[in-house]
Amino acid sequence: MDVDARFRTQYGLITRPQARASGLTDRQIDRRLATGAWDREHPGVFRLSAVPTGWHSRLLGPVLNTGGVASHRSAAALWYLEIFRDPVAEISVPTGRWAQLDGVRIHHTTQWATRDEKMIGGIACTNVERSILDCGAVASERTVERLAEAAIRKRLTTWQRLLTSLRVHSVQGRDGCLDLRRVLERRLLNRTIPLSDFSRLVANLLVDGGVPEPVVEYRIVDSSGDLIMQADLAWPGLKKAWELDGLQFHFGRTEIERDRRKRNRAKSRGWNIQEILWSMYLDEPNSLVTMAHEFLSC
Repeated sequence: MDVDARFRTQYGLITRPQARASGLTDRQIDRRLATGAWDREHPGVFRLSAVPTGWHSRLLGPVLNTGGVASHRSAAALWYLEIFRDPVAEISVPTGRWAQLDGVRIHHTTQWATRDEKMIGGIACTNVERSILDCGAVASERTVERLAEAAIRKRLTTWQRLLTSLRVHSVQGRDGCLDLRRVLERRLLNRTIPLSDFSRLVANLLVDGGVPEPVVEYRIVDSSGDLIMQADLAWPGLKKAWELDGLQFHFGRTEIERDRRKRNRAKSRGWNIQEILWSMYLDEPNSLVTMAHEFLSC
């Protein structure tokens, strides 16, 4: 691969060995650095000065420098698991391999052999199950659950594959395993996945506020058992439900009219349905909790 192709596929980055393999001598490389055509990103890793630094290059640079892999929150972002956007560069390297870079969080792992390395966007990273498990070491149990749900929504994994990964990596004192184990203990009994992360965020908010836990994606059916609608959050014993209108849904008139017809059919069968907007969650979360208490009490 020539130098230009390396730059195109590596976000403007190249290593000295790669440049040599493309036919440049050390003298030619050093001249490009001296003239400012290339900038030194990390020891042995250079950036074409005409290419601005971005999140992907800030992550790939440490990976190229250390021979490690993107992991934890950075890997979750590479897998587009919805939660982490442009996180700090976070990589894993084998225990015993020295690595220290400014602005980079480096994890030394004794389980390097089980990382099941994947290439996402040209960057080596841990597989999706390992990425989710690792996030338990740096994020909350609820975040691990949301990441797992996002990966399952995208059909990247299953609860069973996450359980298999936990068994492979579960050793005494292993960071991250406890949170995933707790999530799986709950979710292997109830595998329903919210159709959007918005539903999980609101459900967690309500539970924290003392509201009885809602059922996600509850199927409201008619007397023949045919589906009328699938409620985002529901309290079936009270025949009450919330429909959550997030930013990514219900843009078209046809979809809005279809949803209203479904909701009206459910209401005709005794269901009380409230519509909740993304802005209500974002701007007034405490008011949303109060609204839920009032909704369920009347």
